[in-house]
Amino acid sequence: MPLYRKTKRTLTEEEILLAIERVRTQCRLDELHNTKEAGKHLPNFHNPSLRSALDASGYTGEEAQVVIYYVASHGFDYCLDPTIEATHFDPNNPKAVNGMVTDSPPRDACHWTPEQLRSRLDALRGPR
Repeated sequence: MPLYRKTKRTLTEEEILLAIERVRTQCRLDELHNTKEAGKHLPNFHNPSLRSALDASGYTGEEAQVVIYYVASHGFDYCLDPTIEATHFDPNNPKAVNGMVTDSPPRDACHWTPEQLRSRLDALRGPR
């Protein structure tokens, strides 16, 4: 049964879970590379976002968006993607209510170390 019809492209839950597993695997490979190269100047060292990791795995923008919606709905929404609003503490923000504000993060705030991204994907709620 197709899930998350917010885009024109639909993916089954099995396809979404496969995409998440591909990102986890890439994160593990990146972790190994980064550990091996620790302390050296790394032109290839990068902190992936979920969107960039899906793109590197060959998913189209619409397919990535479906996976991102799924991940957000299963517990990882904080600084996940600029298309996903999240609530966070920011008492200096004029829109804040009791110090809390809901907004979309800037693109550069959505990058994580490979270990952080994998850990957040490992902690998703619901079917995996």
